[in-house]
Amino acid sequence: IRQHEDGTKSLKLGDFGLATEVTSPQYVVCGTPTYVAPEVIAETGYGLKIDVWSAGVIAYILLCGFPPFSSPSENQDELFDMIIKGNYAFPSPYWDDISESAKDVISGMLNIDSDRRLTATQVLEHKWVAVDTLYENDLRKNVSIGLSTYFRRRPKSSRKHASLKVLTTTALDKSSRFFQGRGKASDRHRGHDTD
Repeated sequence: IRQHEDGTKSLKLGDFGLATEVTSPQYVVCGTPTYVAPEVIAETGYGLKIDVWSAGVIAYILLCGFPPFSSPSENQDELFDMIIKGNYAFPSPYWDDISESAKDVISGMLNIDSDRRLTATQVLEHKWVAVDTLYENDLRKNVSIGLSTYFRRRPKSSRKHASLKVLTTTALDKSSRFFQGRGKASDRHRGHDTD
């Protein structure tokens, strides 16, 4: 959050610092720990669905005020364990007034299996984004409209080259146990060798 000289404030959610064209799975470990998708941590190769994951984290935060994954001790390995296991909840009382439809779309966006995670198109077509916004309060309506705008700006998956945007402000701790001794495996993946 930045306060400008005129007293107004702006919120920056992402930048193009790590943007790249995606023509094949990516293996570079990068991103902001709280928003990073499990497949980035596991170094199994990732694509455009990491953006759906990050948008799901943002939607979760906007609806309740805190992230779905956090380590009370600010331990990155503990945080990564939670992300890889998909260990999050919709705790009361923070989620009591949030619709089941909103919880459903967030659950679909935060699916740890990227093959089963919602696509950007599925998010746009989800009941909460496409229909329920007419009945939700203003905050939820604004979030769903924001998600809709975000995904409409994204290139269609049918295009040969697509933009990959990773939210980033804090570097991943490459000394994490998750990344120790994995460089050689990542190098093999980059060369498209398979085991």
